[in-house]
Amino acid sequence: MIVPRDLRLIQAADIREWRTHDVVDVGGHRIGALEAIYVDTSTDEPAMATVLVGLPTRHRLVFVPLDGAIVGPGYVRSTTTRRW
Repeated sequence: MIVPRDLRLIQAADIREWRTHDVVDVGGHRIGALEAIYVDTSTDEPAMATVLVGLPTRHRLVFVPLDGAIVGPGYVRSTTTRRW
């Protein structure tokens, strides 16, 4: 499904402001901190994000899809669930 540009929830220029903010799952549970955004070069739309998860002394990056993601005040809500 193609969504008109003015109806898309996340714009590539807007998401840069959200680096280090929380990424939450569909249930509102924190996944981690937003680290980077990967843009689909064919559509020029944000496609994936890397999220920093784990404890401060032992953390890793995980990929989270941004299809259907919603930006809120201080967080990005993903349509996925945390499964680890």
